[in-house]
Amino acid sequence: MIKKKESSMKTKIEVQFQERNIDVKDTEKLVKENLKAAGVKMNTIANLDIYYQPEEGDIYYVATTKDGKELSNEEALKIEE
Repeated sequence: MIKKKESSMKTKIEVQFQERNIDVKDTEKLVKENLKAAGVKMNTIANLDIYYQPEEGDIYYVATTKDGKELSNEEALKIEE
């Protein structure tokens, strides 16, 4: 059996627009918290697409469950700065 060596490298992706710096991981965390608050279990999600609109700081998402249901937010989420 061959063991894979785990990388110690950490990656941070940030979107910079005008006076804002938004960490991509923070947007994902916010979306997942929103889905959990709506009673969605993360292990039922097959696909999660997140859209960030930097002009307004709006975050939208479309989540597809393993049984084919689509879930999305109508009202934009925002990361508090």
